[in-house]
Amino acid sequence: MNKELNYLVEFLAKSDDKDATLYKQLLDFLDENLVYTSSSYDAKKLILLAKKNNINLSLNFEENLRHLDKVLEMRINPEIKEAKVQLLSTLLATNFKKKKEDFDKVETSIYKCLSAYIYGLTRGLEIFYAYTFDDVKKPELFISYASFLHEQLFYTIFNKEEQKLLEEKLKEVMSIYLSLYARYLYI
Repeated sequence: MNKELNYLVEFLAKSDDKDATLYKQLLDFLDENLVYTSSSYDAKKLILLAKKNNINLSLNFEENLRHLDKVLEMRINPEIKEAKVQLLSTLLATNFKKKKEDFDKVETSIYKCLSAYIYGLTRGLEIFYAYTFDDVKKPELFISYASFLHEQLFYTIFNKEEQKLLEEKLKEVMSIYLSLYARYLYI
């Protein structure tokens, strides 16, 4: 297992940042389902331990999030990388006919929320993928994890009005991304 990945995920989960809640919930899910056992260290102690292992973590949540993306990028199958870029561009092109610069206020808001959902979903699925690639878990666990991740993102990112409009479509989006990662994890 990649120590750098462990330190990053735990730091994000144990950070005092307002966005840490999702990572705390994901880490709890992984812990409860015996995918990854988290340490008892707090965020500051994790930074010190990482430094002793020549891993540079930042005190800044966003910097560590970008760092996590780079670590995950190195661990993910190249076909997944290519497919997720194609999926994202297809999804955005089919739902947003105008150029981003021409969006009105509502379209801009929905675009940002949808992008945040997809980035959060793919990052979360990549965390599971990275942790289970060498120790593959049952597909049912991956489905449960993806559903859990979807729920957390859905209720955090979208307001009640948007939730009513997007609930079924976003479940479909989650299923498409789930099948993409599952294809390389289980087949």
